[in-house]
Amino acid sequence: MAARYTTEMVLQMLMNDDDGEAVTGLDSESDISDDEDPDYCPGGSGSRPPGNPTEQDQSDSEDSSSVSSEEEESVQIMSNRISRKGSYWSESPPTQGRTQSHNILRSRSGPAQGLSTTVSPKDAWQLFITDDIIQEVMKCTNLEGRRVATARGKEWKNVTKDEFIAFIGLTLLAGSEKNWDVSVRELFGSPLHNPMYKATMAIGRFEDIRRTLRFDDKRTRAFRLETDHMAAFRYVWDLFLVNCRQRFIPSDCVTVDEQLVPFRGRCKFLQYMPSKPAKYGLKIFWVCDARIPYAIDGIVYTGRQPGEEVQKNLGENIVQQLCSRFRNTGRNITMDNFFTSVPLAQHLLEKDLTIVGTLRQNKPDIPPLMKPSKSREVHSTEFGFNDSLTMVSYVRKKGKAVVLLSTMHHDKAVDENSRKKKPEVITFYNKTKGGVDTTDQMVGTYTCKRQTQRWPMVLWYNIIHIATLNAYTFFTAQHPEFKSGITNARRLFLKELSKELVTPHMRSRLEGCPQLQTPIIEAMERCGVTKATTQPQERSRQGQPKRKRCQICPSSKDRKVNTRCGKCSVPVCNDHSQKQVVCLNCIE
Repeated sequence: MAARYTTEMVLQMLMNDDDGEAVTGLDSESDISDDEDPDYCPGGSGSRPPGNPTEQDQSDSEDSSSVSSEEEESVQIMSNRISRKGSYWSESPPTQGRTQSHNILRSRSGPAQGLSTTVSPKDAWQLFITDDIIQEVMKCTNLEGRRVATARGKEWKNVTKDEFIAFIGLTLLAGSEKNWDVSVRELFGSPLHNPMYKATMAIGRFEDIRRTLRFDDKRTRAFRLETDHMAAFRYVWDLFLVNCRQRFIPSDCVTVDEQLVPFRGRCKFLQYMPSKPAKYGLKIFWVCDARIPYAIDGIVYTGRQPGEEVQKNLGENIVQQLCSRFRNTGRNITMDNFFTSVPLAQHLLEKDLTIVGTLRQNKPDIPPLMKPSKSREVHSTEFGFNDSLTMVSYVRKKGKAVVLLSTMHHDKAVDENSRKKKPEVITFYNKTKGGVDTTDQMVGTYTCKRQTQRWPMVLWYNIIHIATLNAYTFFTAQHPEFKSGITNARRLFLKELSKELVTPHMRSRLEGCPQLQTPIIEAMERCGVTKATTQPQERSRQGQPKRKRCQICPSSKDRKVNTRCGKCSVPVCNDHSQKQVVCLNCIE
């Protein structure tokens, strides 16, 4: 009887062949008997002649070939789901059970507990630009002002707290009116602009403060630069970030992304990003709320610090550092392909944090099935599941595919009602990816940044931008009725904040300077600031005679007067006229 072998037996024989053993036949103990072979059909002869197979042999060969082709196909499918790292991404989603702990939010979003309710925009703004920041900048500015004045043989007048806050208020006022590119001389001198500039301080004083504005002690800067490229601004930056972290509790989803603050001056950590509109500037990594415009924490990218080794996995380290305070809170972090990776997702999952982000095509964790291919249909989706990780590959157009990684989604949910049939992972990503971009766009709409060649000033203007935006979000969270239904509510918030910041200094200027010029007093009255002891003076000149030159004084003096002679009505000054004393009896 001719021996017939199963697939497993053939594989075993091939393995034995590699060891040097013969495979031409089997020994008596390995032969399959007629009784043990259920497929054997006895015939008239003891063996079938070669070259004349029976129908049963043909069916057996067809079955074995079909089985082998199916096995090869299944092996090919499995290999397409294995990444270069050896991880297998199954087509079947995991069994759904109880809601996992990393998808349960454990805190309420909104203003932090323990803070009193703000009454005005200034109260909300002072939660972020606190007195310690004001005092530090004032101290460093006065040091620089005295140094510059001494070098020029002049005397420096120290900047007071009300004066410095008023300086910030005028800066915000220019931003709210979109006059950041208008010259300072035109803002203070032109009658077409807001009178608040002229009423608050002199143009020379404003420029002196802006030139000497400093944020650290220049005498000790060289020592601090040995370990920190950002030494000229580090202390103020850290103080501001502490306030941002403590004042507001973010929602269930946050976004990590980068902001490029435009700048083209000299700086050790200047960045070039051709994909950004400005291309050159200072890069700041932010974590912002994905639901509302609020900046929670940030890191200025300064490159490799002095004496520091080359950083590896920069994106993963940035995310872990920015989101360290969210551990065990059940929040989700949305990020782009610069940060997303499988090791980062697994690490954050251990801290009860989920991620949703895009993956770069060169990541070794992506299996071949998820890669772009012209054979895949447009708007088709491939899913892969590996433990708590979900990978999605969506064909947005022919030959192009976007790959996303999520630890928040664990199913094959697809929007079948839409034309593009996007999976739920992509829909969620599109809704939550713009947290940092929205913040950057809003601060750029009413920017107060003026042209400068000093990078600390660029970061200072950015702090002012973020502080006013966070203050607006904080104030509207406590007062939802504020300017409700108005499209320019944030602009009105900025104008009201500017007025509150400059008014105290404007009042002290009016009370402390009795010899103010008439145009300045008129500007103060237009801003609603008048002396408390007197009523607003009527300065209308209607009905008064026009001033003319004294007829007795030489024309070179050009002395204009309002007094006239009682007999001939000739204009005369006090030096060429006299007062007549008349008693009450003669007057009658």
